Amino acid sequence: DLASCLPDFAVEALREALPVFGRQIPRYDDPDAVMTGVETRTSSPVRITRGKDYQSLNTAGLYPAGEGAGYAGGILSAAVDGIKVAEALALSLAA
Repeated sequence: DLASCLPDFAVEALREALPVFGRQIPRYDDPDAVMTGVETRTSSPVRITRGKDYQSLNTAGLYPAGEGAGYAGGILSAAVDGIKVAEALALSLAA
């Protein structure tokens, strides 16, 4: 039950939105549907360290990116960081 881990305003918004989505996407609001993916209002408290090539300092082939890795504080900065990491990965594959 997401109501136990979300603030009241978010639960109310979901209760209003799901029937609307259910009319647009059949079964989206099915009682047996499983909803996951709670998003917090805080950024990651940890950072996976990476070098100038955007690759993890201690795990070869790992390219930490975005908010979960500690390199962004929202959707826009996460998108920009993702682009930078994708470019770095493409360069490493082309070499």
